[in-house]
Amino acid sequence: FNFGVDFLYNQKGFTNDIIFTDEFGNPTGEKTTTVFNYDYLSFPIKGGFLIGENLSGFANIGIVPSVLINAETIEPKIDGIFDVKTTNITDRVTKFDFGGLIEIGGQYAFKDRFLVFTSFTYQQSFTKITNKVYFSNSKIKHYGMAVSVGLKYALKKE
Repeated sequence: FNFGVDFLYNQKGFTNDIIFTDEFGNPTGEKTTTVFNYDYLSFPIKGGFLIGENLSGFANIGIVPSVLINAETIEPKIDGIFDVKTTNITDRVTKFDFGGLIEIGGQYAFKDRFLVFTSFTYQQSFTKITNKVYFSNSKIKHYGMAVSVGLKYALKKE
């Protein structure tokens, strides 16, 4: 069995497309996209099992508390109306996000304290980023997937 805590800079967000239509409601083929970016410091706390010695596989489940450090919207340029506009919305978005994760992967140990690993993680928020002043009639929650490849070094030899 294993247990671990990570420290991550985690970027989340979504896009919203606006599709232009003619006077009859038919799409014109033109659209604009507004980007919503949310930057967090995340502290995944996870545990699970590891099977194998030098070459091994693992599966983990855990929780992910996250603290918002920056949030912004980027609105596109619309000819004749306005240029690209970036707005800081950090003061409006809910400051704390709490979610869960599931992770699977494999690793190979070499040279005493080194190992290379790869993993696939799915993460889902339990809390919403919306509140009374930010998308008050919505219940937006983060979710996402990540593929990781990396190198680990053990500070202490087993």
